[in-house]
Amino acid sequence: MLTKDLISEIAAQSGLTKRRTEELLNATTSVVLENLLQGKSVQLQNIGSLEVKEKNARTVVHPKTGERTFVPAKKQLVLRPTAAMKEVLKA
Repeated sequence: MLTKDLISEIAAQSGLTKRRTEELLNATTSVVLENLLQGKSVQLQNIGSLEVKEKNARTVVHPKTGERTFVPAKKQLVLRPTAAMKEVLKA
């Protein structure tokens, strides 16, 4: 789903204008991003919790050639779904 489609659907369900909906979505995105960059977890009701995890540096081996490659440490965005979301996804 594209952002413009999301804005249209939220506007239709909430009764807000598309412009107001876009402003709210942009503000929400900004607040979520700020908190993630500060190392905080963000809880999304009925969806799950977003957090940034640090992946350690490691060495990987190519299975066919046996060549070793170093993979540097990096940050990764992780979504931990709620129990309710896990149940919905099972169905």
